[in-house]
Amino acid sequence: MKAFTVAFAAAYLLPGALAWGAAGHEIVATIAQIHLHPSTRQRLCEILPERSKCHLATVAAWADTVRRYYPETAPMHYINPMSDHPSDHCEYGEHGWLNEDVNVLTGIMNETARIMAGQGDIPLRFLVHFMGDMHQPLHLTGRDKGGNGAMFLFEGHQRNLHSVWDSGLITKKIREISNYTSPLPSRQIEDALPGAIFDPYVRWIVWEGIRQWWRDELPEWLTCPADGDPFPHSSISDIPASTPDYLKNRISRTAFSALNAVLPAWITIPFQLKYPVQMHETHGFADQLLSTHPAILNGSVVSTLSPDPQLIKPVIPACPFSWSKPIHQLNCDIVWPKNYVPGRHIELDTKDYLGRIDSEKTLEKLLAMGGIRLASILNTILGDETAALNLAY
Repeated sequence: MKAFTVAFAAAYLLPGALAWGAAGHEIVATIAQIHLHPSTRQRLCEILPERSKCHLATVAAWADTVRRYYPETAPMHYINPMSDHPSDHCEYGEHGWLNEDVNVLTGIMNETARIMAGQGDIPLRFLVHFMGDMHQPLHLTGRDKGGNGAMFLFEGHQRNLHSVWDSGLITKKIREISNYTSPLPSRQIEDALPGAIFDPYVRWIVWEGIRQWWRDELPEWLTCPADGDPFPHSSISDIPASTPDYLKNRISRTAFSALNAVLPAWITIPFQLKYPVQMHETHGFADQLLSTHPAILNGSVVSTLSPDPQLIKPVIPACPFSWSKPIHQLNCDIVWPKNYVPGRHIELDTKDYLGRIDSEKTLEKLLAMGGIRLASILNTILGDETAALNLAY
């Protein structure tokens, strides 16, 4: 755990070693880690690479790293409903979807099914990441490319709306939290914290939020429709085997591996998060990537490579469409300012905008929901205990 703690601390201190945008994913993963049953954690040790220390946070941002070299995975991180234009009006599938074939909702279902089928750690890495993406409202709308094209001011600096929600809000929260810097009287919580700069923020979310404010809501967070989740259905389409950047990626990783063999650990360990997968682990990754893009038809999962009897009509403990619909509604309720006019850079660090997000604990609740739901999925498909969550703290 000491080396793990040093890695996280150093990564946050070194510019560019770990983007702040990754913090949201790692917070969701850490909240999930806290609520895993012992048997689930043991299975993670068997599935994840050894250097992950059996912790979900180490792979939480991996899918974004891969996306740079396999851009065809990009649509797996979001979903674009047609006719959706927050804050004027929100539509979530009533008129169809722009990326019906590949999106974050089908991605969650597909990767969960592949974990259930014992297909290694690649699906697990995707699932951890996609669950974080689904709980960021701007990953659920296509307006201005999910807010990437909508410019605002935040703390006096020009930023697009997506980056404000991806990193700006979380950065401000982590920077300004003044309590929960000391360990809690809960070994379950403390053992799951990675020793990162966001540890106090996670303590606060779990100790006051999940344990108190929202405790009675937890069953509702995990509820799925009795007749199934009406998520968008995927159709078969091939994913290219590689991209022109693959060779560049391979050279970078090979160079990193060589340096890792000769330089002291205190120099190289922070960068293991930037390059979290060695080349031998991604051998045949294009085929694995293709296998994670199955067709989902009438609730049945059919591999695009070959039929897999284990994947036919799995009972998947997730309902991403039903879970994400109220998250998408936040785009109309609070995420997109009512007074937004393109070209006018409105300040978001105000009482009316940020003050409401703070008072309603919107950001904290989204992070908590993502972690709780991820933990429930993993406990159900990997653990031996009957309870969906480990709330023994």
